Amino acid sequence: MNRLSLILAACLATACGTAEKPLDQLLKSPDLLADPMALPLVDGRTSTVFRGEENISGFNLHSYIAHHDGKYWAIWSSSRVGEEDPDQHIRYATSTDGHTWSESATLVADPDGPEGPARWIARGVYVDNGTLVALGAYMESADYGQRGKGEVWKALRLMRFEWDGSAWQDKGVFADNCMNNFPPERLGNALAMVCRDSNMDVKMALSETPGVWNYTPIAAEPPYDKMDEPTFYAASATEVHMIIRDNTRSGYVLRALSRDAGKTWTAPVRTNYPDATSKNFPGRLSNGWFFLINNPNQKKRDPLAISFSRDGWVFEKPLAIRKGAPERRFEGRAKGSGSLQYPHAIEHNGSLWAIYATNKEDIEVTQMPLTALGLDR
Repeated sequence: MNRLSLILAACLATACGTAEKPLDQLLKSPDLLADPMALPLVDGRTSTVFRGEENISGFNLHSYIAHHDGKYWAIWSSSRVGEEDPDQHIRYATSTDGHTWSESATLVADPDGPEGPARWIARGVYVDNGTLVALGAYMESADYGQRGKGEVWKALRLMRFEWDGSAWQDKGVFADNCMNNFPPERLGNALAMVCRDSNMDVKMALSETPGVWNYTPIAAEPPYDKMDEPTFYAASATEVHMIIRDNTRSGYVLRALSRDAGKTWTAPVRTNYPDATSKNFPGRLSNGWFFLINNPNQKKRDPLAISFSRDGWVFEKPLAIRKGAPERRFEGRAKGSGSLQYPHAIEHNGSLWAIYATNKEDIEVTQMPLTALGLDR
């Protein structure tokens, strides 16, 4: 082998100067999450944002939180009885301290009444250049039995709403045929989201021109080809990690990697990070630590837990945000099957604020001071 060949081989083996790390090792050691219910509980404070009422507002999920104009803002999906029922709409509430919340109000109503096919799913609330923005996915079906055979979400489009100081204003289509999971983020010069299209196929969406999105399919070979609710975080200007719910129920999350700011991706692989087959949320704190919130108990969505990483590759220091969910309150739902799920979080005023659904009945928020996370050790 000549000298040039040796250099090229070494470059490939080390990703041209960066030691290659295994994609499948997301958790530092399996022992860390071997007994999720035994995790120490974060020294935080939990409050109720919204408490559902049976047969009035019995289903509540897909909650998000933001801070704007001196208030915390929460939005979520709500319906009278069940998930993705035709009357599902988006509600919101506000709080000055994050713990005492206003009466909820309708952000956007059911478009065509409880018998019509159109409905909404809350898709995020965030601040964009000083404007409070909410996103909602409009669709005219939620037929999950059609996955792999046809359209699950007919007429799917992601809509943008802006708060004008007194009401929410409909600003039209934000991204067509996109079921995002969290508000968009900047990756280099592009605005970025991970979407599932109307057939539930996963795609990375990048926009360098307002209103124009370019979609890159993310594909995995069986048995990991049923990917759901993908999220992402940037570990550097170019390195982006995608964390994906595995709906073939392996009991672990998948990970894919981009080395060019989200333009191209490796094939997703199963990691060693346990998961209850639910939605996760990753992010980065102001102190530089990455975090990942999920349900690491493979048997149920309890506890809701958080772990941390210095480099975005390997996570450790797990803690329980909440554990020991209360039993469901409403008829028709199995007693003893309490759950804590679908987190979103923001950092504000020295704390990480995590919002989530309890039993898909109530919306709650937990304030975690950064000093309580044990990251100085």
